[in-house]
Amino acid sequence: MRKSLLPVLWLAAACGAEPVHPAAPVAPASAPATASTPAPAAVEAKTTKRVVVVLSRKAGTSVSTVAPDGTVTVTLDVLENGRGPHTDATVRFAPDGTIASLEARGHHTMGTPVAETFTRDGARAQWKSHEEDGSRELKGSAFFVPVCDLPEALGWLAKALLDNGGTLPLLPGGSAHIEKTVETTVRAGAEQRKVAGYVITGLDLVPTHVWLNEDKSWFGFINAWQSVVPEGWESAIEPLLAKQTEIDRDRDHKLAQTLAKKPAAGFAFTNARVLDVEKGRYLADQTVVVVGDTIQSIGAAKGAKVPKDAEVIDLAGKTLVPGLWDMHAHLGDVDGVLNIASGVTTVRDVGNDPDKLDDYKKRFDDGSAVGPHVIRFGFIEGRGDKAASSKVTAETEAEAKAGVESYAKRGYEGIKIYNSMKPELVPVIAKEAHARNMMVTGHIPVHMLANEAVRAGYDGIEHINMLFLNFFADHDTDTRTTKRFTLVGDKAASFDLGSKPVTDFIALLKDRHTVIDPTLNAFEGLLVGEQGKVIPGLENVVNRLPVQAQRFFLTGGLPLDADKIKTYRASFDKLLEMTKRLYAAKVPVVAGTDALAGLMLHHELALLVRAGLSPADVLRADTIDAARAMKLDKKSGSIAKGKVADLIVVEGDPLAHIEDLAAVVTTVRGGVLFPSAPLYEAAGVRPSSK
Repeated sequence: MRKSLLPVLWLAAACGAEPVHPAAPVAPASAPATASTPAPAAVEAKTTKRVVVVLSRKAGTSVSTVAPDGTVTVTLDVLENGRGPHTDATVRFAPDGTIASLEARGHHTMGTPVAETFTRDGARAQWKSHEEDGSRELKGSAFFVPVCDLPEALGWLAKALLDNGGTLPLLPGGSAHIEKTVETTVRAGAEQRKVAGYVITGLDLVPTHVWLNEDKSWFGFINAWQSVVPEGWESAIEPLLAKQTEIDRDRDHKLAQTLAKKPAAGFAFTNARVLDVEKGRYLADQTVVVVGDTIQSIGAAKGAKVPKDAEVIDLAGKTLVPGLWDMHAHLGDVDGVLNIASGVTTVRDVGNDPDKLDDYKKRFDDGSAVGPHVIRFGFIEGRGDKAASSKVTAETEAEAKAGVESYAKRGYEGIKIYNSMKPELVPVIAKEAHARNMMVTGHIPVHMLANEAVRAGYDGIEHINMLFLNFFADHDTDTRTTKRFTLVGDKAASFDLGSKPVTDFIALLKDRHTVIDPTLNAFEGLLVGEQGKVIPGLENVVNRLPVQAQRFFLTGGLPLDADKIKTYRASFDKLLEMTKRLYAAKVPVVAGTDALAGLMLHHELALLVRAGLSPADVLRADTIDAARAMKLDKKSGSIAKGKVADLIVVEGDPLAHIEDLAAVVTTVRGGVLFPSAPLYEAAGVRPSSK
């Protein structure tokens, strides 16, 4: 599963964890002179234990202790999906509630080391970690956002904002603002307490919800996927989530009403350069007429008939491309906006909270929120400490059948099988799914190999590493841990892709029409990413993001010593080569992100070109081939009469330069026009500068 953009909020969006606020922070001698008078120190140490809850399952704890002098120590430990962060931190506070000093040790979710410090001495603030090394002279209060996995930081920030007028500069950059949203009462058995909801803007691409107690100390973070609450207060999650959902829906509805446009009599794009993705060429000077949600006609501009009262939009100098597809999504609250802004009109969600996913689909379809068409694949996992959290799990044949049936009743198009599923249940799930005209994709379960999964009924495989594990793992290898990545990093560089075992395997994939979704960008991050450095080629993506969101791209991938960096980069090149070999062998290859929506699909397509596919090949793979893989090519995937009007207007020539796809001007989703720039701006993202 993908993780959040923000290091401080990693748990808030990937493992679920959040901050507790110390009862009485005390300023060290180096506190800024502008700070207010400190609150009295606590008389005795106070410890608070919080639980990290992922889809109703406990995945970790965060324990904080406030010493008599106000020093706070925090220990965070999380295990989710076979990995997770550990942080030991010591923090002291200035009189204004901002962080005066911090020292943290541990590791990030994939194992990269944490060694982070921050100090403020008068006006001078300094910070250093494996990711960053900086300083700044300050005139007033400012809040340092740690790059380490420290859930408590959100609670400290919330209180500091309230104590400092609602807005504060952030370090290393940006600013945050807090607003109150709602008050309510939560209960845990016979206990009850009043809490207030707030949203903080400036941290993530959407407002961040936080819940505080009456004294402004932190109560918890709530999310449909993951939450953090005081131990014993897990019953508060659902009612607080319902409150947040009302607020989010109202925000989404207002944005949709403001930016969506559907001319009553339809519209016509004139003087358009239209991309024929099937033939990989342009049709010059075309008029494309859209009425309702359908392409009514396409033909030469000269002599074209445009319906009376239809809006005419001149596309001279621009390119009209079919809407893009993201075949590996895990939709979150900002993703609908980012996808449409980026020209992504269809996504296949392959793992989500089913209730949340169904809500996204409903609101995207009825126009009460901005978002793409959604193809839903239901997530089924086994159980155990190394399993990913899931609302639907199966350890028996009866549970496997029931899991498939539960998603079939929701109208899902497919099933995604995950790491901890028992191999003997794979054919059971595949048979049940196929009997209901549902497809099956997924990771290759532990103790199973990719060729066996294909023979057992997989219609697709998610992630290119799963293909390499067919040769590097055996039935005893525990691929539920980061070993499923490190084995590939260690061995792929020297692996012969022209060997008979590989060619036989590729022939099997071709024969079975197995759809491969390589998600190359995910493995670029793991195998090439280094702490403190933006991966070359991602600069244009990262520079468009808010300052705090940019920091995610500095956290690196797998922990690598100097000797392994070269090897892992060579291994990533082999992943690219394997992708090219698959495509050349006519194995269906599609594009998916498992990452930041919209913008990272553009990067994924650029990586496919780097792998050796032509821009025309890539555009075909991400439109009509994706639609064909989902058996939707009769209604979607290309610009043709009678198909759904999913279109994007682009500045530039993506057949010559695939990067030009980032220069989206307008996206048409089912006949509804959306301007790209205001959508990006709504998420705090700068539009493309092309």
